Amino acid sequence: MFDSEVIVGVYMKEKTLLRIAIISALFGVFLLYIISENISIDETLISKIEGENIGNDVKVKGVVSDVYNGEKISIITITQPEDIEIIVYENVSISEGDYIEVIGEIDEYNGEKQVIGNRIRVIN
Repeated sequence: MFDSEVIVGVYMKEKTLLRIAIISALFGVFLLYIISENISIDETLISKIEGENIGNDVKVKGVVSDVYNGEKISIITITQPEDIEIIVYENVSISEGDYIEVIGEIDEYNGEKQVIGNRIRVIN
């Protein structure tokens, strides 16, 4: 038969390991949150976006000159004085003339540079 002290000892070790795992997970999530808040992307001019930058993250600001909302995609054209298309895989409520900031990934389609928008906000 099992000794009751052995059973209690095993149970206490499992309980302690569970506490350590939960505390470590919470600390890790908190640390990732702090790190993500301190990561910043510098603003880039549209004219500085080159072919070798494809796949890199970028932040651009500009005036909305055209907006197309399809079923599953929105295409926003912004002007700095150069134009670039921002592709968003959802409908957006942005109007021509809005000044926006876009954070996204540089891409190329049919030889034209574009940005796949991950975060868009209107700047007043």
